[in-house]
Amino acid sequence: MRALRVCLTGTAVLLLAISLPVAVAAQDEADPMAPAYFTYTVEVVESPSRGNPMVLRDHPQVDRVEATDPRASGRITMSFSWNTVVLGEEWKVITTATSERLTNEGGTWTGTGRGVMTGGEVLMGTGMDVLTGEGGYEGLTLIMGQFMQMNIADTNWGFILPSDQVPPMPDPVEPLAD
Repeated sequence: MRALRVCLTGTAVLLLAISLPVAVAAQDEADPMAPAYFTYTVEVVESPSRGNPMVLRDHPQVDRVEATDPRASGRITMSFSWNTVVLGEEWKVITTATSERLTNEGGTWTGTGRGVMTGGEVLMGTGMDVLTGEGGYEGLTLIMGQFMQMNIADTNWGFILPSDQVPPMPDPVEPLAD
């Protein structure tokens, strides 16, 4: 009898351990307003070539975003601008600004992004996009971050959270005195 009770208890604990992540995942899918962290990849679909000018304005581009959260996946259309400064013979700094619209079956995200890249043969950079939900994503904010080391690796991550939970940006801090 004791062996049967231990076996049944072990089975119940095992079933609970297996079913808990499934229940949490089902709960997240059932609540479209649930905050979430995700990672993503971007594939360029369409980008008219304009060479590599020092200054570029309102360049259109269409990308495909694949994210671990389906709310952040879809077709993203962008218009971006950049400025380039060459430092010496090999180094340059590029600053970017984007206007973006990401759409999928669930709704639409619109907003802006900023980025900076620097380097020579290999560019490294970082960027941040903040998009507001529309349609099925009304009341949500999508934040997408990038760290890129071109020709080597990209790390793309993001958050979806209710817009009223996005912390306000603090005021700038005064520089420290010597």
